[in-house]
Amino acid sequence: MATFLRSRPTPGSGNVDKPGASSALSTIDEEPSLAFMALPTEIHLAISKMLIYPDALSLKHTNAHFYSLVDTGINLKVEWLMERRSLHLECPNDRRCDLGSDLRFCRGSVP
Repeated sequence: MATFLRSRPTPGSGNVDKPGASSALSTIDEEPSLAFMALPTEIHLAISKMLIYPDALSLKHTNAHFYSLVDTGINLKVEWLMERRSLHLECPNDRRCDLGSDLRFCRGSVP
């Protein structure tokens, strides 16, 4: 595995502030980076638990893997609504908002 950390040039290294000197960016290895999907499911789960409701919902609808993994249940919705209300931000209105499903909840979304 390639090293992604680069050392800083020191004043005695000879390439500090010289025109034409190669920068650390030009020496980046050209190995393919790890894709998000290549991470273990445990990491996906840990990340999804840190998301607020709208972000978790977006991740959930990315593909079948995340659809079965990401929880967008009523607890996450209520937590998100309470946080928005405490910050005096717009929330889905009371008449059109339905906590029963993601689709019905989003139909009553913020105007």
